[in-house]
Amino acid sequence: MLQTVIAVLINGLTNGTIYALIVLGVSLILLVRRVIHFCFPYIVVMTAYLGWLVLGATNNNYFISLPAFFIIGIILVVATEPLFRAMVKRGALMESMVLGQGVAIFLTGIMSKFVNHGQALAFPSNIAGGGIGIRFGVIYFTVGNIYALVGAIIMVAAVYIFLYRFKEGRALRAMAQSPNIAIDLGISISKTGIIGFGVVGIIAGFAALCIAIVTKAVDPTVGNSLGTRAFVLMLFAGMGNLNGGMICAVGLGMLEAMIQAFVPGAWTDTITYAIIMLVILVRPDGIFGSRT
Repeated sequence: MLQTVIAVLINGLTNGTIYALIVLGVSLILLVRRVIHFCFPYIVVMTAYLGWLVLGATNNNYFISLPAFFIIGIILVVATEPLFRAMVKRGALMESMVLGQGVAIFLTGIMSKFVNHGQALAFPSNIAGGGIGIRFGVIYFTVGNIYALVGAIIMVAAVYIFLYRFKEGRALRAMAQSPNIAIDLGISISKTGIIGFGVVGIIAGFAALCIAIVTKAVDPTVGNSLGTRAFVLMLFAGMGNLNGGMICAVGLGMLEAMIQAFVPGAWTDTITYAIIMLVILVRPDGIFGSRT
């Protein structure tokens, strides 16, 4: 029984890793630009789609295709920065969410109508280590799971090192604290904002790669699922709380896995969102508190 629980938690941990990367990207943009980037999860899925096209065009040449995921993620996220610029100046938080939703619908339409006839995409097994796995009794995890988990740890660590050790990262933190004071300190809001979007673009590229490695398939509806979870998690943890958001995201992935494994019937979303709703009712600012 214990081994079964461990096996389930390992599977949930990989999904939680993807959720954590999505929450990290959305929270960073919320902190440094004061906008709700609702379309970020959809950009991640679009990046996976375009990465799949690059894989096909290069005959699964990973030396070209894997860096392409990051390049595509950066281009797509940075391309949205001018769209939100007017919202940033006006401090139009809810309007930015509506704008992001419009972009999300546009991206979903492209994926549904112009790529693979709207059908789900299957990634080659070699991208996840050729399906090789490691087993200890009933505990089983693939090499792809290891790649995703280790890569996510490195990615999150790199983001925090950038934020706390590099001049541009400290400028982003200053903007998160107070844009007006950042301007008084001589920080270029526009330039630093674009850098922030670029960092989030790297996160988008890696999250898309994780989807390809862990799930090995993607379809246009994945953006809806990731988007809902990302924003519910932000409310659950506390808007703009980076650490809390990632902790709750990993916890959600493991909770979903436990419910799917041990609760008969399709109760995963019902139980999960019931728990989250109760917590939000008791703590409107989230478990860890809002940072906005």
